[in-house]
Amino acid sequence: MKRHKPSKYWMEGAAFGLADGIICCLGLIIGVAEATVNFPALERRSIVLASGILGGLANAFGNSIGFFLSQEAERSVQIHEEKMGVKTRVHTKREVLMSGVMSFLSTLSALLILILPFVFLNIENGMILTFTLGVILSLSMGGYIGKISEQNPVKTGLKYAVLAILGALISHEIGDLLSTIIPIHQNII
Repeated sequence: MKRHKPSKYWMEGAAFGLADGIICCLGLIIGVAEATVNFPALERRSIVLASGILGGLANAFGNSIGFFLSQEAERSVQIHEEKMGVKTRVHTKREVLMSGVMSFLSTLSALLILILPFVFLNIENGMILTFTLGVILSLSMGGYIGKISEQNPVKTGLKYAVLAILGALISHEIGDLLSTIIPIHQNII
């Protein structure tokens, strides 16, 4: 089998991890912050941090494993096609592995950026800054992808930002609905 020079193929994993990390973590953090609006401030902050970190880590692991398995399956198809005489580029094992690793690291980076405001700010200001950071990250990533794919970077950036905003708004509304259902636990001992 003919081997190809390694490429920047791992960037696909990085882009996937970052996009998914922004949308998922932004929605999770905003939704939980809104769902706990009736909780005492310290308890609310703890819940937002714990759920954001745990949910973000689970998302990072899920992204990396899912992306790795998907790319491994794609590589198998490419190898099969090459054996059948179809001219195709076969991803190297290293490229497939690096895609999974980059997906994990990118999702983790999105989580850290979006959860950090809640460490230093009160919940309301943390929500505002996290939302703003999520939109800026999405806009920047979309603009970069638009540029390298020779599409309109502004249009692509705006599309990514709108998707992040929609995810956050839907999560906020669901969190608002949950806040009317979730009881505030009192220390009963």
